[in-house]
Amino acid sequence: MTKPRSKRPTLADRYPALQSWFVPLSILLVVGLLIVFIHAGWFKFTMMPANEILVLVGALNFLLYCWVRGFSAWPLQSQMIAITTLVATQAGALQMVRLDGFAGDGRPIWEWRFKPTPRQLLEEHQQKRRDDPEPEKIDLTRTTQFDSPGFRGEFRDGVARNEAFAIDWQAEPPRELWRQPIGSGWSSFAVVGEYAVTMEQRGEDETTVCYEINTGRQAWEHRERSRFYEVTSGEGPRATPTIHNGCVFSLGATGILNCLDVATGKPKWTVNILTDNQAENRIFGVTGSPLIVGSHVIVNSGGRDSSLSAYDLATGERVWKGGASRASYSSPQLANFLTSQQVLDFNADGLAAHNLATGELLWQVPWVSNPAERNNVCQPVVLNEIDGRRGDFIFIASGYGMGCALLEVTQHAGKWQAEERWRNRNLKAKFSSVVVHDGHVYGFDEAILTCLDLTTGRRCWKGGRYNYGQLLLAGSHLLVQLESGEVAIVQADPEKFTELSRFTALRSRTWNHPVLVGRRLLVRNDREAACFELPIARNAAIEE
Repeated sequence: MTKPRSKRPTLADRYPALQSWFVPLSILLVVGLLIVFIHAGWFKFTMMPANEILVLVGALNFLLYCWVRGFSAWPLQSQMIAITTLVATQAGALQMVRLDGFAGDGRPIWEWRFKPTPRQLLEEHQQKRRDDPEPEKIDLTRTTQFDSPGFRGEFRDGVARNEAFAIDWQAEPPRELWRQPIGSGWSSFAVVGEYAVTMEQRGEDETTVCYEINTGRQAWEHRERSRFYEVTSGEGPRATPTIHNGCVFSLGATGILNCLDVATGKPKWTVNILTDNQAENRIFGVTGSPLIVGSHVIVNSGGRDSSLSAYDLATGERVWKGGASRASYSSPQLANFLTSQQVLDFNADGLAAHNLATGELLWQVPWVSNPAERNNVCQPVVLNEIDGRRGDFIFIASGYGMGCALLEVTQHAGKWQAEERWRNRNLKAKFSSVVVHDGHVYGFDEAILTCLDLTTGRRCWKGGRYNYGQLLLAGSHLLVQLESGEVAIVQADPEKFTELSRFTALRSRTWNHPVLVGRRLLVRNDREAACFELPIARNAAIEE
């Protein structure tokens, strides 16, 4: 008689303690908490939290599968039911939400699928306003002392020409003048007189739009059949238009440069700067705002022999090109040095200076941030005096661990050169710009507001976890646009960090630069725009 074979012991037989429900519940608790903490921004292993979440979800499913199949001691049918239920639950949860972009640190943003999309809200808004009366004759040649005709103001320094305003926003909050859906994109507003111009993605069209500041009513729009999309930053144009001498100069994310009539939005000339310079687009699109100097409009085209290109304001004909570096994500910056004028280009290889008349490359400083993507975003800041010493100085900064530096530009035997006066990692501006006040620089060290001494680079303080926002200097105060959509006011004081007040201006991810004209604050993101009137100062000696 044959002796029956003995049953091989299973994993459940070998490790009976692991059959307990405590094991899968512990896996769910530990891995689930890690996912929640990373998604909330409280913890991260690397600089790519979205990848971390994917890995953790995969690990969670793998561990639960291993427990069900190897340690649960359930019948095969029960195991299959458990695994099917796990997969179906996750699939059902994914059907209830949609990925709505990524935060500045790479965390995914989720939205309920049943909620209207930004595009649907914009179309509904446009339908409601289709019967609005035609605006009166538009005159953007009537300027005021508070105008902000281009990116970060007239001089691209982030300094607002404003009226004194009250800083206790709890006692007297800013008054909302209007709020409305807007096309996607990361353009800011250019403001002259009573009108503001920005760029938006509306369906398949890249659009330059002019609004009345006080009402939000659209005055005109100009459309181009063009659409740029990138998975982390979404769709739409990035650059801010420039208003100059009766024209609006807008530059889209695919390289379309338009000169538009300021009263009607009708094009006077159009050129694609990428095609014209045989240049390839960058990962995040064309982002540099057009710079007007004299009779030229200057753009960072990023071609092999055309880092910068200048076009004639009247005709759109290319006047010069120069440099051999690819573009990054900063905008051309005019440098008013003590003895000359140059145009700066913070490109993929570093900081370069060009001759204004010919485009000739005069000098360059290597500065590669994130070698895989080469992301230089922060506007260079030009200074003619540091701690009482006259000279030509430039402050630059980048994120991804790169840091910041103060350069001094000199000329010897007819040749220009830029040397570092100091360099450190005390301020790593990822995709925001800085402001300078009384010998100190204020900006975001990644996601935290920071103050540095310009003379030495010493950090004075670090405070205010505002994530990846933007900021303006208004008198002796910083207007901070939080990534969350809130706006805070912070004292521009090197001695200590003091947040004075804040209010909710927008309700979702905001990377666009705010604009302050007088006491009217214009804010927008990739789905809505709003205008607020800041409260009038009761005691100007205190509030200014």
